[in-house]
Amino acid sequence: MKMLEALPRGDFLALVGMKSPTLDQRVLTGEAAFAFGCQKPAHAGEYLALDAAAMLLSSMLNRLAGLELKAAADEVREHWNGWLTLLTKAERFPKPNHPEQFFAVAWLSLEPRRYRVMLGEAHEIAAELAGESVYTCNFVSIHLLLRLLRNNARRANIALPERLTVADRDPGYENWLREIDAHRERAAARLKAKAKTKGRRPAPAPARKRLVKA
Repeated sequence: MKMLEALPRGDFLALVGMKSPTLDQRVLTGEAAFAFGCQKPAHAGEYLALDAAAMLLSSMLNRLAGLELKAAADEVREHWNGWLTLLTKAERFPKPNHPEQFFAVAWLSLEPRRYRVMLGEAHEIAAELAGESVYTCNFVSIHLLLRLLRNNARRANIALPERLTVADRDPGYENWLREIDAHRERAAARLKAKAKTKGRRPAPAPARKRLVKA
């Protein structure tokens, strides 16, 4: 059974609460993040529920953690494996009986525009920041991300699977990893093909034919 089921563009836009031109603009400017560290979906017009999670997370980092949109998208792509692990935990260990999982951005006081990204539970992040000169740390909840995604799906009448992730103890975990690798390869190939097309010089206009006089 294929685990990474595709959603049409309309469903994806509903899940992230975004208009189509806005999505196109964010992809064009590098302000879009998709699942598994991808800059573009693996197939034109097809998206994953985890793509919506990545896009929502980048928007949350922009609004709640002070990152500019491009920086937020960059961090979501770079740390895709980390936040996917947290999402896997959040699906299996919900609040309030289990600790909340966070994607945190700590701003360092000695260099106002410098920050550190950390992922995990609040006490783990606090321990990692021990000794740092921090003037603020913004915590973005992965549990909240999951709840927003599910709420958007319910409002739009979009059926999502019971779980978006596969844990290492779940049946089919190895197949899940293979599908992720294949998805990343297809997305990278599509991005590379797009870059080659952009780098091409436009073909010269055909020479205008002269009218032959009788």
